[in-house]
Amino acid sequence: MQINGIDEKDNRIVGLLRANARMTYSEIGGQVGLSRTAVKARVSALERSGVIKGYRAVTDPLDSAGTMTFVVNIETKPEHFEEARRRFAQSPETVVLLQTTGSCHLLAVCVSESIQTMKVFVNAVYKSVPGILSINAHSVLEVIKGSFIPE
Repeated sequence: MQINGIDEKDNRIVGLLRANARMTYSEIGGQVGLSRTAVKARVSALERSGVIKGYRAVTDPLDSAGTMTFVVNIETKPEHFEEARRRFAQSPETVVLLQTTGSCHLLAVCVSESIQTMKVFVNAVYKSVPGILSINAHSVLEVIKGSFIPE
C-alpha cells in the first residue's frame, strides 16, 4: 500500500515495518539502500509526522481463550444512523467500525466472551437504537488474510 505525501524510500520503509516492526535500522537500510543513520532519521520523521502512529504486538483474538469474534451488519433509517454509529463506536465489544456503501449501513467487527454474550449485545443494540432496519451477526471462524487488533 502506497501512502500519499511521502517518497518511495519512505513508502518502502513503512512497508517493511508493517511486515516486521522489529527490523533493525541496519536491516531496513540494507533493503532500501540507506545507511542505518539515514533510516533512523526517516523513521523518526515518519513518527513525528504521524505517518507511523505506533508499534503493537499483534495477537489473534480467535486464539484467545474466553473470546469470540463476530461481525455485525447494521442498516438503519437515515434519521437514526448517527445514533447507531455512536452506539457501536462507544461499545467495548466493537473493535473495528466501518461505514459502507448502501443506505445508512455499518459493519462492525466485535469481540465477546461467548455466543451468549454476543446475542445479549446484539439484542441490546437492537432494542436500544430505534430505526434499525436490519441487524445480522455472524461468528468469525478464521481470519484468512489481514488482522485487527483490539485496543
